[in-house]
Amino acid sequence: MMSQIHFHEDFYIPILKGSKTQTARIDEPIPDLGKGEAIFDDGRSIPIVIKAVSHKSLNEMSDEEVKKDGFHTKGELWYALLTFYPNLKESDELMLVEFEIIQE
Repeated sequence: MMSQIHFHEDFYIPILKGSKTQTARIDEPIPDLGKGEAIFDDGRSIPIVIKAVSHKSLNEMSDEEVKKDGFHTKGELWYALLTFYPNLKESDELMLVEFEIIQE
């Protein structure tokens, strides 16, 4: 079965445009590499390929990884993460899932 990654609908356009090619998650099952699907809260979906999964804290993330997630700075990413994970600490390990959309 292919992995599904759920996203808030605000991320639909950034993913579609390719400006968001990674997502940071906490306490979610590790998705399988290969074909998957980005599923949005409003019911839309985009076929994706899950390319890599790594684990690191926000402090350990590079600027490049922050940009892959669709943010300009660690502060912006941190603020967004806190809206989904209010008890998150900067030292907590994140699961970084790298993906690309499948052009059909």
